[in-house]
Amino acid sequence: MRAALAFGLAAAALSAGCSVFAPVRVDTTSYVLDKVPAGVNATAPAGSPVLSVPVPDAAPLYATRQMAYSTEPHQIGHFNESEWALPPAQMIHPLLVGTLRGTGRFTVADPAAPVRGGFVLRTEVLEVLQDFTAQPALFRLRMRVSLERGADHALVAARELSATEPLRENTARAGVAAGNEATGKLLRDVAAFAVENAQRSAR
Repeated sequence: MRAALAFGLAAAALSAGCSVFAPVRVDTTSYVLDKVPAGVNATAPAGSPVLSVPVPDAAPLYATRQMAYSTEPHQIGHFNESEWALPPAQMIHPLLVGTLRGTGRFTVADPAAPVRGGFVLRTEVLEVLQDFTAQPALFRLRMRVSLERGADHALVAARELSATEPLRENTARAGVAAGNEATGKLLRDVAAFAVENAQRSAR
């Protein structure tokens, strides 16, 4: 009798479209990095060095839309319901171009165009991580940058730059807010690196 009742309830559920085998719907929220440094909005005068800025490369772990976090040393996880709108390198590129243009020291060229003079700024995203092993938790952003002469691709300078920002609470949303602050800091450092080494190379 019990078996017959159980079978009847299951059949009713299936006929009503309430299958126990239906997947659970999980809504995913997409977030962006869109912070640029404040006060960087100058216009380059005529004759300023040309600077080409290709899209950053990215370490494979951070070359996706997955939003990475760590709760233990040597361990990486990904949020299930939060993700980046685009891979971080693709979001950082227009911010980097805008920041470098806003220094007023370069004429920023189309990265697809051949560079016969001026400089090329190459970058690689090494880490985009919400680190919950720290107290308070930190957003960590790290990039490798190098400046080359456009004429012969000779290396002018290279450096690894990083920025961290504490999270106000241990959530993905707070991590995104901290990530934007860290992005603004790091972009300012990248621009300073480019300006300093381009001037030094021109002497």
